[in-house]
Amino acid sequence: MLKRDTIKILGVNIDNITIEEAGDFTKDLIESSNKTCKMVVAPNTEFIMTAWKDKEFFEILNKADFATPDSVGVMIGGKLQKKPFKARIPGQAYFRKVIEVGTKEGWTFYFLGGEKGIAQKARDNVLKDYPNCKIIGCHEGFFEEDSEEEVIKQINDLKPNVLFVAMGAPIQEKWIYKHKNELKVDIRSWSAVELSIMKLGK
Repeated sequence: MLKRDTIKILGVNIDNITIEEAGDFTKDLIESSNKTCKMVVAPNTEFIMTAWKDKEFFEILNKADFATPDSVGVMIGGKLQKKPFKARIPGQAYFRKVIEVGTKEGWTFYFLGGEKGIAQKARDNVLKDYPNCKIIGCHEGFFEEDSEEEVIKQINDLKPNVLFVAMGAPIQEKWIYKHKNELKVDIRSWSAVELSIMKLGK
């Protein structure tokens, strides 16, 4: 398994990694003998500034198993410390890399996020480029609290390898962290995929 090499940006740990390494690292997380659910986040400058005002959000970001450098501001932060990142990994690039690797490896995916119909459109658009991708479920990201249990049950019944969540930060991070011990998935990735789902859903 690849060893984590992190750089702190205003106290938030972010992995110093290339897009290819990000794909390999995600594969390692899924194939790990530790079958607990893993968290992947993609901190950008806005996230980090929000985390400075929100202790809970700050702690969640730093408890992630993997954090990709998702903005120019993060890259500049590394350079100012004379610890430059190898590459910037925008959320959509990471999303596509995981889809690409997952399609080859036979992983299953579940999309949770966006307004009604967006996740379904994202699924349809992914399948145009990756027809063999196994997207086994999707659900909008706006639902009432009393239907939360039903959504979690649907995810758990399907047991996807990767759950992409897009609800807007920091709501999505707090939601996924709150339910991390309930969700029967290998990888929970949020933030990185928020704009990806919106763009792919058009």
